Amino acid sequence: METIPIKRTWYDRLTHWLSLACLAGAGLYLLVNWQNIPETIPTHFDFAGQPDDWGSRITCLVVLAIGAAIWAVTAALGRFPALWNTGVAVTEENQRRVYRILKNMLSTLKLTAAVILAFLAVYPTRGQALPGLFLPLACLAVLGPLAFFCWQLYRSR
Repeated sequence: METIPIKRTWYDRLTHWLSLACLAGAGLYLLVNWQNIPETIPTHFDFAGQPDDWGSRITCLVVLAIGAAIWAVTAALGRFPALWNTGVAVTEENQRRVYRILKNMLSTLKLTAAVILAFLAVYPTRGQALPGLFLPLACLAVLGPLAFFCWQLYRSR
């Protein structure tokens, strides 16, 4: 069975550009405010969001670089559906549907990762604890879409 190309939808374009804008915005914020960012910032937080390790402000750039790498990998991976582990048997009848679900999942996770990592690149520059709901909301933002798209995959068999 030959892999068919997946056309980009408005959702693909929206998540692509929003995720890129989040990372670029965080990068621009760091660039503009670099001189005002303290030399030492929180670099790790406990489950309650309290800083438990401190380090160089360069850490913000590392977090942003990780976000950019995840963005680039998911953007590239989205173009090659034959490489995806679908979790279900792909047949000629369900191929378009399965690949579309997986493409939407990748797009959603690309946006989610960009938002979370852009936030984590910028927020520590304030030297404060993370908001109390950050960890549960970040987990929900990642696991919720994963569960939703896995459920869609299961139904598309």
